[in-house]
Amino acid sequence: MCAANLLNRWLHGDASGQDPEMVQVTLEQIQPFTLNPRVTRNPGYDTLKVSIRTRGLDNPPVLTRRPGEQQYTLASGGNTRLAILNELWQETREERFHRFCWPYRPWPEEVSREQGELQCLIGHLAENDLHNGLTFIERAEGILRLRDLYREAGIMCPSQQALAEQLTADGYPITQSKISRMVQTVDWLLPCIPNSLYAGLTRTVIERLLALRSAAEQVWNTLVSADNSVDFAGIFSTALAVFNAEPEGVILQLVQDELLGEMSRQSGIAYNTLLANLTDGQSKRQALFGPPAEKVLWPPPPAPEKPARPEDDDFAPVVEIPEAHDVPEETPVASVQTSPYKQIIDTAREICAFWGLETYLHPDNSSPAGFTLAPCARFPTPTAQKCFQVLAALAGVTTTPMPVLELLLSPEYDDDQIQRMLHLICLCRQQRNREACHDALH
Repeated sequence: MCAANLLNRWLHGDASGQDPEMVQVTLEQIQPFTLNPRVTRNPGYDTLKVSIRTRGLDNPPVLTRRPGEQQYTLASGGNTRLAILNELWQETREERFHRFCWPYRPWPEEVSREQGELQCLIGHLAENDLHNGLTFIERAEGILRLRDLYREAGIMCPSQQALAEQLTADGYPITQSKISRMVQTVDWLLPCIPNSLYAGLTRTVIERLLALRSAAEQVWNTLVSADNSVDFAGIFSTALAVFNAEPEGVILQLVQDELLGEMSRQSGIAYNTLLANLTDGQSKRQALFGPPAEKVLWPPPPAPEKPARPEDDDFAPVVEIPEAHDVPEETPVASVQTSPYKQIIDTAREICAFWGLETYLHPDNSSPAGFTLAPCARFPTPTAQKCFQVLAALAGVTTTPMPVLELLLSPEYDDDQIQRMLHLICLCRQQRNREACHDALH
């Protein structure tokens, strides 16, 4: 049996079912795991602290001790619990937070120190996965650290597929496609938006950012002359760095607009030409891999995140203009006619839910939009009130002037002009964001 499998069985228990021995230790004798993949505060920290203060530690972590060291270390998870115990000991000076009897497994002689560090890191990653405790970027950096540890231990993983197979064999199942996205995230996104990533940018948004970058780079390589010395990687970094704030601010359509604008400035190619080529490339991609999950002309407010898609699914394009013939042929015409407002109402409900207004929306076929809004005397935020006013105007309430909305809904204003207007709104919004960031820094 290989050394890695020996250590894996040592960490998680062998087939004989023997329990680890127990040792009496104090806080001073325990050190955190130095390669802990978590670099941000555990979102459940405060809740866990209250539980430990009230009930004590129900699930003590397993300890081990590296060869030649006096202090114990955590074998597979437990860094948050150790930090909480240190805090509680400083706050209360109660001995129950200072001296413990914890499970212990001696470091086996069959493995090298490098192999031991490697399997301990796998244990910490696996333990965090059980509690969904890591951000995507933390998990990605942990996987790349494992790649380096394999190299240091003399275990060659010359490709991402080889690394995936080795990790799976050592007790951490993962696919090559996921490793590829993790590498791209660290290489392409982390230098530009570290704050957004460590604040919890979701895997769905990350994957779509990576897909946008790949598609835009293909457009750049196709349209831009080889004499142009501007590197696409720098263009992408400049555009994406604008969104290095809260994860909620990383909106795919805004990122795409900023990226295409930067590409246009650096190449002299018209924005609309770049957009047309990007959209055309995404349409061809759709022809090969099927339609995207949803088609949007302009991004709605964020809705509750959908369940993760299968690992091998392709990414939906960022922008695609819906057309009348996009209704599937097998959909009966009668079913569409019986619910002409369904898509409008569903979208309006998502918007209302985001702003805490869902109780005020009611379906109504007599309304121009298929819904009405009950009066609201008190709004959660001023922005929620503005959203309510826009929805009310769509429903036919004209007490609040909405010239832009009326213009966009006018039959005389064609789709091309609507795109231009929305593009102008997007540019103005981005300028306001830049000014807000500048004011915050000064």
